[in-house]
Amino acid sequence: MARAQRKLVTLGSVHVGEKFTFYTAEIFGEQFHGRKPPFEGQVLTVVGFEPRYKNNVVVQDVNGNESLLPLSMVEKGLQLSQLLM
Repeated sequence: MARAQRKLVTLGSVHVGEKFTFYTAEIFGEQFHGRKPPFEGQVLTVVGFEPRYKNNVVVQDVNGNESLLPLSMVEKGLQLSQLLM
């Protein structure tokens, strides 16, 4: 008998469907001097989770491109977005 796999809808305090705007300076701090990701300044939507990976939150940008981000980074982005509203 095959086990049915359930999709995660929550991981930590992050839920599928939540949205936040990704700004490198807000997440990493003003002293960050690395390369900015292609979704800089875009609204990202949480679309799933990959608990087996270190970067375990799947986010999607406005163009439909998916990326993996660490849970802590997504939580910080969501927290900062709520403060701006």
